This record gives sequence, structure tokens and C-alpha cells, in this order.
Amino acid sequence: MMQDTAVQSSGTSTITRRLDLSAGPWATTNWIVLGIALLAMLALPWLVIQLSIGRFILHLLILFFVWSIVAQSWNLVMGVAGIFSFAQLALFGIGGATTGALALHLQWSPWVSLWLAPITATIAALIIGLPTLRLRGPYVVLLTLAFHELFRNFHTQGPTWIAGGGYGLRGVPKFGLEDMLGNDVGRIAYYYMAFVLFAIATYVIWRIFHSPIGVSFYALRDSETYAISRGVDPFRFKMLLFGLSAFFTGLAGGFYIHYNGNQSPAILSFSIMINLLAGIVLGGWGTFFGPILGTGIMTVLPELMREVENYRNLSIGVILALLAIFAARGLGPMIAAGVRTLSRAGRPAEPPPKGKEGEYAAKGRR
Repeated sequence: MMQDTAVQSSGTSTITRRLDLSAGPWATTNWIVLGIALLAMLALPWLVIQLSIGRFILHLLILFFVWSIVAQSWNLVMGVAGIFSFAQLALFGIGGATTGALALHLQWSPWVSLWLAPITATIAALIIGLPTLRLRGPYVVLLTLAFHELFRNFHTQGPTWIAGGGYGLRGVPKFGLEDMLGNDVGRIAYYYMAFVLFAIATYVIWRIFHSPIGVSFYALRDSETYAISRGVDPFRFKMLLFGLSAFFTGLAGGFYIHYNGNQSPAILSFSIMINLLAGIVLGGWGTFFGPILGTGIMTVLPELMREVENYRNLSIGVILALLAIFAARGLGPMIAAGVRTLSRAGRPAEPPPKGKEGEYAAKGRR
């Protein structure tokens, strides 16, 4: 009896090891790879700044970090929880307008006012979420789009302290890093600041993806009836995710306005919204790495196409269409599947488990 129990536990542990291996490397933290990537990211700006276009490349990297935070946060709402919200850019603008107005008109230090940006964006998200998250489907889209348009019109035609006569907030105090450290080192300091914000947001989102809360969000997206039967409160969980997404989006908006020194109403344009959404879909809707990869492509691709300015938008559209056809799930899942295939090809086959599990496996092979 004890021998049978030991054999069964041995077979179960072998199956568990197989499941763990098949789930890697995305579900576990590889600290060696993470450490190498961190060192590379820390050394990168010092190498890039030596180039003749080094400052411009650093500018693109900073924009990549900012928009990656927004794309990941939006992906949490739309791709993971299945909430078809189009209020993300408005929350980004609310965060920027909050800290920008405080620093510009009340002479607050940007280092202090910055932290009110995510708080204000979160409060706005919870207010809009109270009626919105009780609805479904197209009604959520319509209500969040209405909220976006309402804020865009307010930012364009509202009081001078926020609309600036239709030009938005101009002359917003920056963090002053370039004044303190010089142009090159100051740009590197902005890079590090954006990278830290990006790393914090990415880690929190990664923890959500690989946690019971993340499983609850997937369940709500795929089968709300089943999720409710397992004790998941749809409204509470959706409000939690909506608020968390708005927090990081507002933080990105606050950093953006103090980095640029202005916030134009054009930041709320439909074209920017479509570019963000295209990056999420292109990289992989509902995946962890997808929005990061897609944002990187959508940041670099327009700059690479500047040589064909007259055909740039057409060329980008054709490239995105081809990628959508040949990588329908997104580039992220396609690359991940390729990595898994290569890792399995180089791994020796494990012997079948002993005991009953091994007998069943042998019968299955026959």
C-alpha cells in the first residue's frame, strides 16, 4: 500500500515537473536573464549618447517607455478583463493636465505635483467606472468614447488655465534635469527616470498576469457566469483593474508633460488612439509582452519610413495588414511559441513516470 502511494507520488511529481517546464519561461522569473537585461538597459544610454543622433534615439526610448506604460495598462482593461474602454487617452490627459496646471499656475514643484497625476486619473476612472462597468458591449464603448470626447473638448475650449486658448498647456515647468546636469547627461537622467517608471508598472502588471487575480480577470472575460459561480464579484474586480490601469496611465501622463514642457489637445487625437490600439493588437492582444513589443514597433516604424514621407502612412498600413494576416494572434505569441519549440528541441526527452501513470502513458503511445 505504501509502495503504491510512493509510486503514485513519484509519477505525480514527474507530471508536475513537466507542467512546470512547459509553462516556462514566461511564467517564472529567470533572474540571470533579468539581471543581464537590467545591466544592458542601464548601460545603453551611455553608449547611445556617443552617436551623432544619440539624443534623438534617447528621446525615442523615453517615448517608448511612456507609451508602453499606457499600452500595457490599456491591455489590462481590454485584453485581459475584456472591458472595451476607450477612455485611456483621456485618463492620460487628465494626469498630465493635473500636474501641469499645478506646476504652471500655482508654481508647485513638478517633483511634488507629479504624484497627484495618478491619483486624479484614478479618481476620474472610478467615477466613470461606476456607471460604465455595470454595462456591457457597445454601451461601454459609447460611454467611454463620450468621456474621451468630453475631456478633449474641455481641454480645447475650456478655461484658459487648462485649454490655453485652444493650444493646451504650454510652458509647463520641466524637471530641470538638463539645466542641472547638462544637455546630454540630463537626457540620460530622463531616460533613467522613464525606465524606472516603466519597470515598476511592468512588474506590477506581470504580477497581475501570474496571480489568482489575473485568473479571475481571464474568467470574467471568457465566461462571466462561470466566474460568478466561483465567487468572483464582477463589478468589484473590474473597478479594481480600471483604477489600477488609470493609476499608471495618469503617472505616464504626468511624466510626459514635464518631460515635454507642454500638452497639446492633439495628444487626445483619434490617430494616437489608433496607433496605441494597433500596437496592442500587433504585439498580441491579452498577452504580457505583446503591448511592449507592439509599442516598440509603432515607435520605430514611423521614423524608419520618413525617407518615403509621401507614402509613409500607406506603407505602415500595408505592413500592419501583412502582420495581421500572417501573425493573427500577434507577434508576441508567435515569438513565444518559436522560443518554446526551440527550447523543447534542445531538451532531452524525460523518461515516462513509473507506476500506473507510466502504464497509461505506454498504452497511449501504443
